[in-house]
Amino acid sequence: MKYVYTSILFLLVANFCSAQDILSIFATKGPNAQQSSLELFKRYTNPLAESYSWAISMGWNHTARPHRPIGFDISIGTAAVLIPDNKLTYSVDGIDGVRIISGNPQVPTFFGSNTASSVIGVKNDDGTESIIPATRGVNLSAAPLPFFKFGLGVFKNTELMGRIFPKLEYNGMEIKMWGVGIKHNIIQWFYREKSPFDLSVFAGYTQADGLYPLEQSMVAPVTNPGNMLFTTRGGDFEAILSKTFPLVTFYISSGFAYSKNNLQLVGDYTLLYNKEESLNIPPNGVTEEYELKAWKFGGGIMLKFGLVFINGDYSYSEYHLISTGLGLTLK
Repeated sequence: MKYVYTSILFLLVANFCSAQDILSIFATKGPNAQQSSLELFKRYTNPLAESYSWAISMGWNHTARPHRPIGFDISIGTAAVLIPDNKLTYSVDGIDGVRIISGNPQVPTFFGSNTASSVIGVKNDDGTESIIPATRGVNLSAAPLPFFKFGLGVFKNTELMGRIFPKLEYNGMEIKMWGVGIKHNIIQWFYREKSPFDLSVFAGYTQADGLYPLEQSMVAPVTNPGNMLFTTRGGDFEAILSKTFPLVTFYISSGFAYSKNNLQLVGDYTLLYNKEESLNIPPNGVTEEYELKAWKFGGGIMLKFGLVFINGDYSYSEYHLISTGLGLTLK
């Protein structure tokens, strides 16, 4: 099982270290140039922050029907955010003192091409210009988040839920995730007899953490490039309606996703060739926050064969969202 997890981790982030030179963005001079560098960093990483802010809100439910007391399910699943074309590149338009010197004016974001070779010019406060190779992407069209999930029926059509992706390390990279949730079938308060469908409300909390080693800056090598830390925390609130047949369950949902993503660079950015200078990074480091508050709508299907089930669903909001699962269930 650890081999499976390690393989997933490798697929998620293996390209990161070979493709990235984020630190070169900050090879500039002066407070104004620093703000330009920070805006470049924000435009490059914003799709990463957005996608995982959505990913943690997915994959919780495959039916509105909670388990009976001591009934349970355990499954492995993946939530994936599909990256639209307009999130694979960004423009430097509107950034003070920044221009494209050569190459494509559309620069790769984190998920964009890993073969782009544009060159960016950033005007320094002393009137000179820093020449910076555009940061490449990891060439991925989706942001996946795998997990183990379990649910336990307790009382009055209520189910306690949890999910986890255990901490894994691979060549200095780390990723982990955990979450808790609760689901309650409210249709029982409207039907005295057995209802023809199930209608539940759900609330869940998830936190995902990642650590990615950074390369040395090609433009200005530093003492210790350190890591980019990634933390996403958020809640998912849904209403789920489902109809169960002997072998199949259809479900639709509508809900509100709230999350906050924090990206932070941590290292010693003193220049190797001049110990009196460092990269043009604020004294408190580089911290970028992204907050998500949005509605989502979706639907899916669960197929059940004895104790085994598989499910898949699709949700739509600012991104296209897909989740799948395979597991065992006992009512």
